[in-house]
Amino acid sequence: MKKNSVKAERVVSIAGFVFLVIAAIAGFAFDGDKSSFLEYLAPTEIIIPYTHVFCAALAFVSILFPNYFIMVAIFMIESILTIFTHYDMLGIFFFYAAIILLLVKEIFTRKHTPIIVTLFIIHYLSLLGTLTRGWKYTAISYGYSVFCMVFYIWIYKILRRKFSCYIPSNISENNSIPGIRKGDHLKLSEYGLTETQAQFVLANIHENLSFKDISSKFYVSISVVKHEFVKVYKIFSVDNLFELRMLLLQYQLEA
Repeated sequence: MKKNSVKAERVVSIAGFVFLVIAAIAGFAFDGDKSSFLEYLAPTEIIIPYTHVFCAALAFVSILFPNYFIMVAIFMIESILTIFTHYDMLGIFFFYAAIILLLVKEIFTRKHTPIIVTLFIIHYLSLLGTLTRGWKYTAISYGYSVFCMVFYIWIYKILRRKFSCYIPSNISENNSIPGIRKGDHLKLSEYGLTETQAQFVLANIHENLSFKDISSKFYVSISVVKHEFVKVYKIFSVDNLFELRMLLLQYQLEA
């Protein structure tokens, strides 16, 4: 993670930790949720507070060692718990927070579609836990979840159109990467890049390293770095580093 990114993650983790501590205290203060589906498994006066305690512990770990996997796990656990304990609107929010984080931060760089589909299946199955309040309430929960999904897709498309004006026409019309949709995985080695070139490109794209930083990291001269990037420019039909970044940032890169 980048330094600035780590600071942001810690702020979110601290806020989440505070929320979960409050939720745990409230869980110990209340006498569970006797009408919850979870009551059939174990006493909810135990399950609810201790689940919050467990997630608070994960959040504390995330404060010390920022980690997106931990954050997604917290969102998913809390999503299932809150849905089962009649806070399903909050649970639905937690679920989509996990999905958005997973996609935006590209946590699973390979085969992310099956993982997302699995999470959606878990989410929609967990909504069945609201049946203890009646099928009408369950129908509302499913409807709200579907609405959230459609709404976030709509917002994504609006933002994509809004920011498309910042992509130069020679980049948007670049045909050097055929057959791959924007946002999909792009394996650099399949386009003729050497291992060294791929490492240089990934260092620049993922770590925002300059030519000087790359030369220091890989113990080569700046002239070597520049020479390798010139070769990469030709492969992707661009003229400079800015255009290369604009082109490749549209994909999930792999060596």
